[in-house]
Amino acid sequence: MIEQDLSSRIRQRSRQSGLFIAITLVITIAVALFAFIWAYVRLDPLFRDFVPRAPVVTPTTATRSATLLASPTPIPSTASTPTPSRPPATPTAAAWKATHRVAGNEAVNLRAGPGTNFDVVRVLDPGTPLQFLGETQQAGGATWLHLALQDGTQGWIRSIDLESLNP
Repeated sequence: MIEQDLSSRIRQRSRQSGLFIAITLVITIAVALFAFIWAYVRLDPLFRDFVPRAPVVTPTTATRSATLLASPTPIPSTASTPTPSRPPATPTAAAWKATHRVAGNEAVNLRAGPGTNFDVVRVLDPGTPLQFLGETQQAGGATWLHLALQDGTQGWIRSIDLESLNP
């Protein structure tokens, strides 16, 4: 009689332990899934250039891009000899000569400034010819080149997404 009672209690404890393990497993999976989604949303802006996307054109985006591409307005300085601010030379259709092209097999974002935090001006297909405008900047651990398309559109692309054309 004692053995049956003991055996019954052991079976009941075993069922309770199994239920506890199942609930713990479900909670662990839910927390892991939530953590993955949270990390994906937080890291998406960092990897935006690795996943080509069509640009979203809204009035505020177009205005901001135009503002960023416009020549800067000079800021009055307290120095006695102010330095004039010149806008960068825009290549004309006759003087335009391709110096680089988009490398690889995936489309690349042409951005309004050197960094992934700037708006996408245009998405360029592989092999698109570009002209280097002579300006480079370091941003986000990458070297960015200031480039122009044949139609005069200017923007920035990371150097690792380009290949140089030999003259």
